[in-house]
Amino acid sequence: RGHTIRCQIILSQIYSNVNYNLKLSLFFGIIILLEVIIISKFLSKVKRTFVSRKFAYFCILGVINTFHDAFYSWLAHFILQENVAAVAGYLIALTIGFFINCRFIFKRQPTIRRYIRYGISYLPNFIIYFLVTFITINTMELPQFWGTVLAALAGGPITFFIIKVYAFGKGSK
Repeated sequence: RGHTIRCQIILSQIYSNVNYNLKLSLFFGIIILLEVIIISKFLSKVKRTFVSRKFAYFCILGVINTFHDAFYSWLAHFILQENVAAVAGYLIALTIGFFINCRFIFKRQPTIRRYIRYGISYLPNFIIYFLVTFITINTMELPQFWGTVLAALAGGPITFFIIKVYAFGKGSK
């Protein structure tokens, strides 16, 4: 009789552990399933945002704007101090880029509010550019060209997303 009671207790504990482990497994299974759903939705949004015509055009515009920046900075250096000329060239290129983005990429009317938001949207890009070029040139001792390329690769997608949502999104009338 004592042996039977011990077996019942052991079986009860095993059942309890199996039941607990089953519940725990089911709980974690549901959590993992939710994570997969959330991650797949996120990856789908990332794919729609960055594997698109708009993003490709934005990248092409980035190359064109780089030339605008270099040209207008060079032109301005004849009448302005070199650092001031660089800022002037950057602002002119930014303005040209704004109008091209309005007309050809996001197909929106240019407004003062959008222009201000567009300028603000480039602040993270400027910070990324500064940090990446500083690190690559001063720490890694790479040529400035490679610092600029790496900065563009790092900052471009982030800037595109910010511009798309903030400067040309639904609330940017």
